[in-house]
Amino acid sequence: MPNHALYLGSRESEWSEPDLSILDNSRDAVPAVPLDLVPEPWRKWIADTASAAGAPQDYVLQTVLAGVAGVCGAGVRVRVTPAWTEPLVMWQAMVGEPSTGKSAALAPMRRLLGTIEQERCLHDEERRVAHAEQVEKGREDRPFVPSRVVMTDTGLEAVAETVTGNPRGVLLWRDLPKVWFGDDGADDRECAAWLEAWTAGAVTVERCRRPPLDLASFPVSILETTWPDSLKTALLEGDKSLPTRFLYVWPGPQDYRALAAREPVHDDEVLQRLRRLSALARTPDDPCELRFDERGVKALDGLLIDLHAARRSAEGLEAAWLGKSRAFIVRLAGVLELLGFTGGPRSRPGAIGAEQVEAAAALWRSYFWPHARAVFDSAVLSDHGRRVRRVARWLRDTRLKSVPREEVRRRALRQAATAEETEHVLQRLHYLGYVQPDPAYRYKTGRPSSHWLVNPALAEFIKSG
Repeated sequence: MPNHALYLGSRESEWSEPDLSILDNSRDAVPAVPLDLVPEPWRKWIADTASAAGAPQDYVLQTVLAGVAGVCGAGVRVRVTPAWTEPLVMWQAMVGEPSTGKSAALAPMRRLLGTIEQERCLHDEERRVAHAEQVEKGREDRPFVPSRVVMTDTGLEAVAETVTGNPRGVLLWRDLPKVWFGDDGADDRECAAWLEAWTAGAVTVERCRRPPLDLASFPVSILETTWPDSLKTALLEGDKSLPTRFLYVWPGPQDYRALAAREPVHDDEVLQRLRRLSALARTPDDPCELRFDERGVKALDGLLIDLHAARRSAEGLEAAWLGKSRAFIVRLAGVLELLGFTGGPRSRPGAIGAEQVEAAAALWRSYFWPHARAVFDSAVLSDHGRRVRRVARWLRDTRLKSVPREEVRRRALRQAATAEETEHVLQRLHYLGYVQPDPAYRYKTGRPSSHWLVNPALAEFIKSG
């Protein structure tokens, strides 16, 4: 028997209380940035920059991690064991509705990285001469590539060509509403190349009317912004292998901060730290190595036992993300060690011990994991669920007393659903207490009503809200 036949036994004169929870687009609260885990002067810089920009600290933290990855890349490797190393390559996403401070948070670090890039370019003439000599001797047939730290072109060929002249890698910097996971119109070979970029692996990039480009190492870090709806669509419809390699932040609503309380930010010390890290990093063939000591390995081993159990109990995107988390933790430990590197009496950063591992684990477990879970949970809602929520909100906002099914399909769903799909939505809303079949328009037994009465309690909800 069709579901709509169940309506026939209902009493239209009685209304149940509408389930208002489906109107709510909120999500579980996510933790604030644990700034105490970030070494100085970066901790103060994150707090001051966020305050001055009127942006969440979450976004500024992402720019700091990306800045370290941008100047280091595959020029620094974290060695856990003789067989396990990780490059300082980071993929990060800043999630938020329009006008939530994403661009404002990006700007300060972007300026600092621009300064680092300009300073590297001062040595390009010397590099150009050396390149010309190699070309003359027949040892090089590629064109000269200027120094780059940051780029915005996400074309695989353009990025690969840039990396040929910047072997420690580049940082893709994207401040756009739509999320990009390296797979827009890409074939399997391009997707495979982007997966190698996360590990600084070897790739062969096919080029139109030119020989393929072979790179022994293809390190590419990513920092991008996205609106939640764009991210949800990508997670539901796109390839799942790339999104599970990102560290996400999706801060909740922020309190207003008075203009008078926004102090100027002093970037000089942070810029000097970035310069030291840029000088510290070398090349993928001869990287600066950050080694785990015995205590660090032991601490990580204990953590991985818990991670293994957590992954087995998780599902879907979260389970896949947890599968990459051992690499996240190791890379975060390396970044935290570099953030604490002063460049003073020690010419090199120290070993990664239990303290750095525990700090990285805390940052991952108590901060990045809950944010990732919020992102992945947002993608669970099906097309049907989204339609139900959209129509429920439309009924609340229009304050109609009754409505034809076809008007729901045209106006509320904008003709993005069939008549049958619209009927299923109204059936669900009937169950939730929003609508009832209008007896004045009921067809013969077994056929659904073409018109629906709207629960008058929705209007009362608007008044009380």
